Amino acid sequence: MPGKIDLSPNASVRMISVNTDNVACAYLANLYIPIFSLEKEKVLRRYEVPNQISGIHFAHGKKNVIYAVDDSFGLHVFDIRSESKKKFRLNPECENHNVIATAFSYNDQTIAVSSSTFAGGISDVRGSRRRQENHENVISLYDVRYPTNPITTYYKRHKSSITTMEFYQNGNVLITGDSSGAIKSFDCQLRDEDNACRWERWTTKKAGISKVGIINKRIVYGMSGREEATVFYDSKGSLEVLYGSVSKTENSGEDSKHSNALFKKPEWCIGLIKGVNDDIPLVAVHGVEKETLISLTAINQEGHRQATPLLSYDGHSGDVKCMTATSEFLLTGGDDGKVVVQIANFKNPKFGPDSLPNHHSLTLNRGKLAEIEDSGNPEDVVKDSEDVIPDSEAPRTPESSKKSAPESPKTEKSKIEKSEDSTSSESPNPEKSKIENSEDSTTSSESVNSVETTSELSKTDSSKKRKDEREGDAETEEEPVESKKAKIEEN
Repeated sequence: MPGKIDLSPNASVRMISVNTDNVACAYLANLYIPIFSLEKEKVLRRYEVPNQISGIHFAHGKKNVIYAVDDSFGLHVFDIRSESKKKFRLNPECENHNVIATAFSYNDQTIAVSSSTFAGGISDVRGSRRRQENHENVISLYDVRYPTNPITTYYKRHKSSITTMEFYQNGNVLITGDSSGAIKSFDCQLRDEDNACRWERWTTKKAGISKVGIINKRIVYGMSGREEATVFYDSKGSLEVLYGSVSKTENSGEDSKHSNALFKKPEWCIGLIKGVNDDIPLVAVHGVEKETLISLTAINQEGHRQATPLLSYDGHSGDVKCMTATSEFLLTGGDDGKVVVQIANFKNPKFGPDSLPNHHSLTLNRGKLAEIEDSGNPEDVVKDSEDVIPDSEAPRTPESSKKSAPESPKTEKSKIEKSEDSTSSESPNPEKSKIENSEDSTTSSESVNSVETTSELSKTDSSKKRKDEREGDAETEEEPVESKKAKIEEN
């Protein structure tokens, strides 16, 4: 580990889905859907589609069936055991539509589709049809057994483009995020939108939501522009914001405490996965711009990041476009046309040490430098460093525990020397450098004073010498005048 599966030399991987047999499918930007094995690390089959795909999902019960929705409300159904496929029109009455995101329920019954425009075919609470109506930012729900007619549609709550959505594990509740920073949850068993909307929050930064995700039955999250994670504890009848800068209304100020899970440039975070234990419930999947590594860093219940990542490994040569995780594996897809497979089960004995010893400096330290550039105040970085979990409290895996032996004094000494060198290079002190260059700099303060006294005397002597030289120059300038006068008198 990690394993790399090359799907295309020139097309980026836009989305991935995995079944229970560790067989995965992906959608490529060149309109191909490859089927590949995680264990064998090779492509098994390829399908070609005529339109851009907005969502692709393996059925949970029927592990050989794939549902793919294109941007024109076309539903493609594939059986990976054969070349055959079926295509349905989700809503024949749609016009001027554009599908942006989709979600597939865990009970294999409902497909949720978000579109920028939806015209006609909207069912109200009584089941009657309202035609000739145009609505923006619409969520439409379909039964996969009868995909030609929507069950119902929600079009009131979202005021901006819906960018991401995911079903809860119960199969009935949907979480969505849009480009204005709004995160909402809907009970899809209810047709009336006002009753179906369970809760809604807005990020105070107003940054678009790049991803929403489900950790378990009660914990969900939203990523704001790959920079800030907001995590919710969603139980029956109540919603608790564990950490994140969000408000209850669109135009109000900050309602919850500021998020500790920040990833400022050049850092980025593509999402969160299930963590190590109850004390460390989440792990961030993140990296650094223009670097090929991907890091897994534990986050506690308050959003404090562990000082050193659990693991860092070679990732993608281009931007990371998508990720998905199962109980065993984490998959990322990138611009380079590759899928990188890593173990997501931290109790697995194969989850071992990485081969990138410098991952700490590439992620955390570069992130701190970026915060200095943003704020211009190094004190802010010191405050932020308090939010990082010390290595002594970091969770240990079977392999990483082998590396926890105390370091030798020589290693500690080299670390101290390196830190002193870096400190002196970042904040140079001219007076200190003068003292260090003098021969008696390491003695007592008296020697320093003597150096200063000597320097003052030398300055006095040099100034006196320069004065004498100037007087000598003046006398030499007068001599030619006197000799010239003597010549005139002789004549």
